[in-house]
Amino acid sequence: MNKKSFLIEIVGYGLALAYSILLASILELSKVPELRVRINIIIVIFAVLFISAIAAVLLKERGRVLIVIANVMVVLYLLQPQVENKWIISLVYVVAYASLFLIFNQVKNKQIFAKKKTKKWKSVLIIDDDQTQIMTVRPVLMSAGYSVLSAETGEIGLQIAETQRPDLILLDVILPGMKGREVCKRLKENKVTKDIPVVFVTVKDAKDEINAELEAGAHAHLTKPIAVKVLISTIRSIIG
Repeated sequence: MNKKSFLIEIVGYGLALAYSILLASILELSKVPELRVRINIIIVIFAVLFISAIAAVLLKERGRVLIVIANVMVVLYLLQPQVENKWIISLVYVVAYASLFLIFNQVKNKQIFAKKKTKKWKSVLIIDDDQTQIMTVRPVLMSAGYSVLSAETGEIGLQIAETQRPDLILLDVILPGMKGREVCKRLKENKVTKDIPVVFVTVKDAKDEINAELEAGAHAHLTKPIAVKVLISTIRSIIG
């Protein structure tokens, strides 16, 4: 926890205590018939302020917003001419609540309450029957910030692609059972997987082989063995 967050929490605890004391005092005043309506309004506002102070302690954005809104309501109410100084010193409260509004509405304090966006790891599915290839490529992709799925057959690869919906597929041509090009065609025929980019990774680099891969729906072709820089740059150029 950084210093600013700690200070905000301390302020939140202080406000919660102050609001609870004020609520207790104001509840006593609600017994006076001529003040009942006015006091009930203040009770609602302070109840909201108490709840928002607790939320602020937890660094919840909604707590900060509630504090800002409720303080505006208090200031506007206290500025009304009919508010009497017999039971509250209006000017002091106006200054105090205006100060709280300014504190909790500062950009730097808003950032403390802002939810941190969790970085979404983009996923890559490797369909290859060569375990050595998978074990070589997996750590390279993970170190570059990608999560990695793998399948040793085209059939399993199709199932994973449909259920997990990876951001990109690295596909070998020569696979046991269903071959790579057929896998690619089925991926493109399936409405769930048709938009997933497919990059063929194979030892075959003849022009007609590459053209056949592209006709099957491939996005790109890489020839084994693949240089790490080429692999990562290719993936990044496609999915970032």
